[in-house]
Amino acid sequence: MQHQQPVVARVDFSPGAEYTVRQRLWQGCPTILATRSGRLLAGWYSGGIREPSLRNYCLLAASSDRGLNWQEPLLVIDGRPEHNLQALDIQLWLDPSHRAWLFWTQRHYDLSLAGRKADPRHLNTWAMVCDDPDAEQLAWSEPRFVAPGFLRCQPTVLQDGRWLLCAYDWLDDYYRYYESADEGQTFSPRQAGRKVPTPFDEAMILERRDGTLWLLARARGSLGQSFSRDEGKTWTDGEPAAIPNPSTRFFLRRLRSGRVLLLNNHDSQRRCNLTAFLSEDDGKTWSSSLLLDARETSYPDAVQAEDGVLHIVYDRGRTTFREIIHSRITEEDILAGRLLDYDSYTGNIVSKAPVHPDVPEAVRNRIREDDDAWRKQMAEARFF
Repeated sequence: MQHQQPVVARVDFSPGAEYTVRQRLWQGCPTILATRSGRLLAGWYSGGIREPSLRNYCLLAASSDRGLNWQEPLLVIDGRPEHNLQALDIQLWLDPSHRAWLFWTQRHYDLSLAGRKADPRHLNTWAMVCDDPDAEQLAWSEPRFVAPGFLRCQPTVLQDGRWLLCAYDWLDDYYRYYESADEGQTFSPRQAGRKVPTPFDEAMILERRDGTLWLLARARGSLGQSFSRDEGKTWTDGEPAAIPNPSTRFFLRRLRSGRVLLLNNHDSQRRCNLTAFLSEDDGKTWSSSLLLDARETSYPDAVQAEDGVLHIVYDRGRTTFREIIHSRITEEDILAGRLLDYDSYTGNIVSKAPVHPDVPEAVRNRIREDDDAWRKQMAEARFF
């Protein structure tokens, strides 16, 4: 069932100077896709003094040289402060027909919804689709409602053609996802197992070779997991997986070789030691690994390009270092535990907002005061 949404985020295809990197006071939560020609698209969000803020916006960037240099912002998806609408959590994905999907989350802080954080009128996922992401000028569809809840990870395509999209709300006792049997025209709600307690699911689903669906989700200390052995009809209750995680986003995907890739902050408490793991047995064991970044970093997203190269993005110090970082590696690098390929690298900075932005201190102080007052009001209304 599709829910009516009275207000939609503003899409700006010609962003002004106020959206350039030198104007940003923070940035983070990146995502990436690769087109058939090798063009890379990346996105993240910024705006205001921090997250959440009605000044938050999502932006799109592009690279035509395999990630060495980036042009941004190509477009901006901005909230509507006059309607108490926040835009956040951009998520990119290339579907099996090579269409580019640009998802984002909207939060509508209508005071009539106070205390109802899971209400679909407050929290939902929207999308635009580009049929030819290799075109010189990208043409996007009109924004459309996809499903209630947050979407923070790429969808999964099953062998039978179904798409699974793990949009969630943080109040439910069960893992939730949405299923499409018509290539994204419609999405129907589904329920997985009871959650391992967590305020943020950020789940991803892997289809194992035997048909088992393996759901991994963010949790404290280690990832949570749930299984379905009947194509998603029933699921086991969530339980801790033997994968340390400090309650943060991870990435899980089968590669074209058949191996499974996991990107994870390999620590139970701190968002450090971002590591790429490979599994030969559908995630039962992780036989190879490559440390990407030992520093405090978070929110990896990745894509395997047509040439087999793995492109990985993540953030570092959203309000301090303000860096969006890109690594380009191969499966062989991970198998060896070190960079072997001449073109591989880790730690390339895609975008770094300055310590001293081109925003007068008086303006920064006003933004901070406005954001603080708004957050206090929303907390009193039980939106946080």
